[in-house]
Amino acid sequence: MYIFSLNYSERMKEKVFIKDILKRYDSNTLVGCGLFVNNNPYNPEMLLFASFEKGVDDFESFIKSNYPSKRRIFNYFIDDIFESFQSCGYNSATFIDESEVDSIITDNPNFLFLFPSKQKMNSIWKTNSGFKKASRIFLSHSSKDNKIMDDIFNELQKSEIHAWYDKYKIEPGDSITEKLNEGLDRSDIGVICISKSFLNSPNGWTKNELNFFVQRRMHNSDKAFIIFNIDVPHEDLPPLVQDYKYINYKEADSINVLIETLKKKLKLL
Repeated sequence: MYIFSLNYSERMKEKVFIKDILKRYDSNTLVGCGLFVNNNPYNPEMLLFASFEKGVDDFESFIKSNYPSKRRIFNYFIDDIFESFQSCGYNSATFIDESEVDSIITDNPNFLFLFPSKQKMNSIWKTNSGFKKASRIFLSHSSKDNKIMDDIFNELQKSEIHAWYDKYKIEPGDSITEKLNEGLDRSDIGVICISKSFLNSPNGWTKNELNFFVQRRMHNSDKAFIIFNIDVPHEDLPPLVQDYKYINYKEADSINVLIETLKKKLKLL
């Protein structure tokens, strides 16, 4: 007797596994096959049992070669399931051959499954992942200026402007280079927060980001960037940057000016 724990919500995908077993073994070898289903919405279970009269070695070889990820439950037997019937409220169904699988395992609720499959539920109730918009603003900055960047980002959030900010876009284990490239490629406007730390960054990423936006602007007039000067004297700015009017952080309303400028460029006003 074999018992496998299958995925209740992804049950339509599990049908392939069940059908393959039923196709491979006839009733003289596979003398019993069916499902026990627990419809607890917070901990649903879908257990497949397969009882063999013979051919065990072939079955184990078949599983190892074709379905090595399937999780067999050890030290749990049919009697244990029967003893749990009342407390767990199992529904059950048995298969004679693979032709019955499609009528028993369905997307929609039936006599066995009280809840739709995950695919069906997602088609009815959309998740917010489908409504996420690409970040239109890329915040280029030195990590030493994070306090100022937090203030800018918070104001962007208040104004409902989607912004790429590495603090919230790069997770542990992510490739920093890949994430930066992704943010740069998808952005419409770069906000270059130039500071002494920005220009003297030892890793060179900030200067690469600046060059990216300058070069992109030179090749495509629709691509824009805004210089937000934190503490660099005009004469110390890179030559290519000096030609662009910038926002001076030392001005009392500098962040408000930045927000209003972005709204105009994004046609949000």
